[in-house]
Amino acid sequence: MTADTGAIELSQSVATVYAIKWNEHVKEILFAPQDFGTAAALEDVIESLELPSELLPLAVVDEASVAAVALEDIGSLRAGSVYRVFLTDVPAWAQFALLDIDPLLYVSSLAEELSQRKAGLDRVLDVIGPAYEDSHLEKQKRPRDFVVRPVRIACQNVIVALGAIAQDSSFDGLSVPAWQTCEVPHVATHEANRALAALTLCDAFQNGGTMEIRFDRKTQVRHNGKTTTYDKGHPEGRVPASLRRFGRTVGVTLGSDDPGSISPREARELFRAITPMPRELRDRVEDATEHRGVTPERVCFLLLSQVWREIEMDFILAVTGRASSILDGGADWKDRLSRQAESEVCRGAAMAGMLYRRLNSNDAAAAGTGCSVLRVVEDRTKGVEWSVRPQSSAVTLAGMSEADSVPWTFGTSGISTLTVYPRTTATRSVMEDIRVDDAPGRKAVLIPGDAHAPEDASGVIVLHCPDRLADIDKGIEDRLLKSRISRG
Repeated sequence: MTADTGAIELSQSVATVYAIKWNEHVKEILFAPQDFGTAAALEDVIESLELPSELLPLAVVDEASVAAVALEDIGSLRAGSVYRVFLTDVPAWAQFALLDIDPLLYVSSLAEELSQRKAGLDRVLDVIGPAYEDSHLEKQKRPRDFVVRPVRIACQNVIVALGAIAQDSSFDGLSVPAWQTCEVPHVATHEANRALAALTLCDAFQNGGTMEIRFDRKTQVRHNGKTTTYDKGHPEGRVPASLRRFGRTVGVTLGSDDPGSISPREARELFRAITPMPRELRDRVEDATEHRGVTPERVCFLLLSQVWREIEMDFILAVTGRASSILDGGADWKDRLSRQAESEVCRGAAMAGMLYRRLNSNDAAAAGTGCSVLRVVEDRTKGVEWSVRPQSSAVTLAGMSEADSVPWTFGTSGISTLTVYPRTTATRSVMEDIRVDDAPGRKAVLIPGDAHAPEDASGVIVLHCPDRLADIDKGIEDRLLKSRISRG
């Protein structure tokens, strides 16, 4: 498609947006020319916001941001796509996040979503939620997979997603009678959709079905002696507009095989697209999927459920040919040699993961207080990066602060790059192999807390993991058990 053709299609898409008679929900948020009947006139918005001329304000997203169409390519912004423009100070990565790939598709999806939002909220808050509370929460009863279960996702006491899911044996997949999300100023763009999609896909994987997810199945909920029936499933009767909109931003078209469902193929594509992975790990997952018998949905489930963290998964896929067996839950306990080989890899992955989290986490509240102990706080990271060295089963950690001391040592500091060799034991031959290895930065051997190292380390830093070998093995066995029973 030429640039001129693209400009014509964009003009037609924008013109169509202003030619359609939208419902009142859309008119409340759409910016259209005067006399169109919207709450805010486009001319007034352009004058008040003072956006770059290449961006056309389209609609309100929330009280702190608006949607705007790129009229031409601007840096990483592509002409014709819809972006979220924050009107307040936000991190650079959050500004101009992709909302949709076309203005007409975006506004049309808003019309579908908003017209059914009240019906969706009412069924979750007034029927499904109270029914589940009475039948299971108050009785402290664990639900079976076919029970309609409400889902609520919140961030800083603000609910950003509500839904309901149940396994349906009639098509061996997941039925979703409710799915409502929203954008709020303090949450990343489409994060509510991503989080609810991740939870839904993980549940579909755990239930052991085909991973098909249908939004048009008849659903019945009993509450206060009365049975409520939803004949067409989700109020929209098809894959929700907000979910389809999110799918377009990650390159996955949802509902193309069947408007009322996410097919198994689409579910697997979406699973891979929404699972956070560094580029190097994603490449290894793709290679393992194509050549080593590793199923991508299992990798995605294990990462999203944090059975194995990203750096641990990267280590396992990089250093051993037994990754498929490990991710499936490990070799049979009677196969002693295989179990020993897999245990060694898992120990290395677990210790490397513990060290990385310790290096990458800090507590801003403790800074400048004179506190000699650094507390670890969730969501406070330093940006340390890792790279696995498959040939030597090592991990190079870069971007460390030279002012900080390396944990699990006696005051070692002034290191920005560290290559770590996780090992169960640190014999002289192991230390010599590490010493002669051609690796960037300082070198360190990482061993369990009860392991011994030679007195003469020959310039190799010795890191003693806080956990003993038995504790590490216990944690590994717990992870392998979760992997074995994760697929119903």
